[in-house]
Amino acid sequence: MNCNPWAVPKSREIRRLLVSLDEHVADSCDIVADDGADPHIVTLRHNELAALRAHVYQQGQRAGTYGIFYEFPHPVPGILESEENLPLPKVLASLAMHFDA
Repeated sequence: MNCNPWAVPKSREIRRLLVSLDEHVADSCDIVADDGADPHIVTLRHNELAALRAHVYQQGQRAGTYGIFYEFPHPVPGILESEENLPLPKVLASLAMHFDA
């Protein structure tokens, strides 16, 4: 990861997610810089495939859960584009699978 997760201007829950990333996943992705206007969303991108991204957010989610919107370098029919209301362990597993691609 390209920065200290505790130092990013994000909500406590988003920082918790970033700190909880498996070492392999954290080494495979970077945090995309943004203007910091929304502390409840973070965009992660693959180190080698810039178009392989995941947007993790809390807006519209049940308390204590996250949503993920996935971006791929090219269209992939039949692949999930988003998931909603995921607890932290499932988000971590989904991000590991996404960035392992």
